Amino acid sequence: MIFAIEVNGEERNGPVVPASVLGTNLEVGKFTDGLLLSDRLDNPKFFGPEGADGLAPGWQPRGNHYAGVQYRLVPGLGMNGGDAQTILVYAGRASGAMLQTGRRVKAGERLVAEVWAMAKHQPFGLELSLRPLPVRDPDYGTARVTVDTAYWKKYTAEFECPADDPEAVFVVSVDGPGFACFDQIHLRPAGQPAVHAELMETIESMRLPVLRFPGGCTSTAYHWRLGTGPAHLRPVCHDPVNKSRLEYEFGTGEYLDMCVAQGIQPFITVNIGTGTPEEAGEWAGYCKDWYSRRGMELPDLYFQMGNEQYGRWELSHMDASMYVRALRDFVPRVREGYPKAVIVALGEPTSVGVWQPDSGWRETLLKDGRDLFDVVSINRYKGQKFADPQRQLDNAADSVEKITDDLRTLIRDCREAGSQAKVALTEWNYWMSASHWDGRGFYEPDDVSHGLFYSGMIHALARLAPDLAVANYYHLLNVMGMIRCDHGDVSATSIAALYRLYRPVFPGECLPLSVKPLAQAGEGGGREGGGVLDGDASRAEVRLVSVSVESQGESASAAEEGAGRQLDAFAMRSGGSVWLFVSNRSVIRPAQAAIRMDSSRWRSAVLMTAANERSSLTESMAQTATETIELPPLSLIRIEYEG
Repeated sequence: MIFAIEVNGEERNGPVVPASVLGTNLEVGKFTDGLLLSDRLDNPKFFGPEGADGLAPGWQPRGNHYAGVQYRLVPGLGMNGGDAQTILVYAGRASGAMLQTGRRVKAGERLVAEVWAMAKHQPFGLELSLRPLPVRDPDYGTARVTVDTAYWKKYTAEFECPADDPEAVFVVSVDGPGFACFDQIHLRPAGQPAVHAELMETIESMRLPVLRFPGGCTSTAYHWRLGTGPAHLRPVCHDPVNKSRLEYEFGTGEYLDMCVAQGIQPFITVNIGTGTPEEAGEWAGYCKDWYSRRGMELPDLYFQMGNEQYGRWELSHMDASMYVRALRDFVPRVREGYPKAVIVALGEPTSVGVWQPDSGWRETLLKDGRDLFDVVSINRYKGQKFADPQRQLDNAADSVEKITDDLRTLIRDCREAGSQAKVALTEWNYWMSASHWDGRGFYEPDDVSHGLFYSGMIHALARLAPDLAVANYYHLLNVMGMIRCDHGDVSATSIAALYRLYRPVFPGECLPLSVKPLAQAGEGGGREGGGVLDGDASRAEVRLVSVSVESQGESASAAEEGAGRQLDAFAMRSGGSVWLFVSNRSVIRPAQAAIRMDSSRWRSAVLMTAANERSSLTESMAQTATETIELPPLSLIRIEYEG
């Protein structure tokens, strides 16, 4: 199909779209615990329960026959009152060993083992080794230490890895006789901080505008104080939300460090559930003191009051009247603790009933609590079960419209209730396959449906300025994530590439444009100032006039609806440039478009294409500027003009 895209590049009074529409989420807990850290070991603090072998999850004995050895996980023995792993070797010529397999190492890197241990009755010899998986191959490296105190003490050893190995084995062996107690064992790259340096560099390069922490549902079990103080003394706790463990080595201090270092606006989800109003107020006060101690001006900091308390799946499910009561208890304490708090309230239309029918949530909030918040939010996930690839892509486009309609309705409801609050979309994604039982860590496929949904959402969210304050994609890391961190290896998905495509454009001024179908001409004259990308002179030119679509057997409205479904276009002015994004959602049909631009000359273009519906969008070669652009099926182009 052939289109004309007309952009009013001379418009100077369009709404300014904040960069915060490109926010994202960082949820701690199951599937993300430890990913932000440089540690190569799983469950380094021996969180239970113990298995049939007597060892903490993630650890295993070196053999199945325990000749003269006993393993026990002892609750309360640890430095912080948590679990401690014990190995009792009661035969003189025996040894007890525990290990972890599948530890990814790289040739030439140096790793430091950090062991917090104590001896009972008498000192014991401890051997630490890094080795390949085949049992008869020689070790990569071995170190020996003597544990000589009956109180907790740190011991270290260093290894140099001679080879790349995704299946390396780390072994901890106790010489007998001896009674060994272990509080925690870590294996980290030498000379690096406790956070994952490569991952942090990757995240920093993305220039995230907003990052929501510590997440969504997990927030109802998250106690911020446990994530402060020396990291080795922070506990590992039961996670009643995800039925897993909740680690605190990346806590509020590390999060704020990250925000300051990377220019991220903080967004904290308050624990309205297992937390208290006093705890929330003290958390806000901790944030204020954190900035004040560093001589820094307080930034605006989003504090979201809960996550999805309207839903029966939430740990602290409640109805609207209970939520307004919670706001009256929590919000004053948060504002007192952090004077520049931006309060985000939950604005779903309905509270899902359990022993009672569903009831109105938003109406009650706007009637009884509109003086208690600055921003009101919803969360949205969409998906479908169509087998036909084109119906899948059409559904992705329809899903964008449905979410946009929900946000417009939220804006309208606020204004009709007399509230001037801005709105937020605090979680959003296209949910197709992720599950708690998928064995892949709540994974979403990196395909073109997700990519074009992401692109369409960014366009739609930007069009809601200035009423939309912030939108946070779910999720930054692994879980439905932009970035993958697998066994220490960092990689980016196509969503991260799309994010990078849009990031230079925000903040910016949204420009009006129109997309209309045209007639194809057998020959056509040139037009100055337009188009990009196609240097193939054999392709048909496009006559820049509207056509009678009725002559093609359909009404004008139907044609424009079809055009809107196939092509999605969006324009912004930012940084001295005018930027135009155009996507082709058709699985099989290319699209030609002539660009009518009141602005000046073309500067650059980036084209992303997918080979088929199961592939992801990847960058393709962008050719020289001409009068038209030709978009292959399943593609997206960004064009930059002098602005």
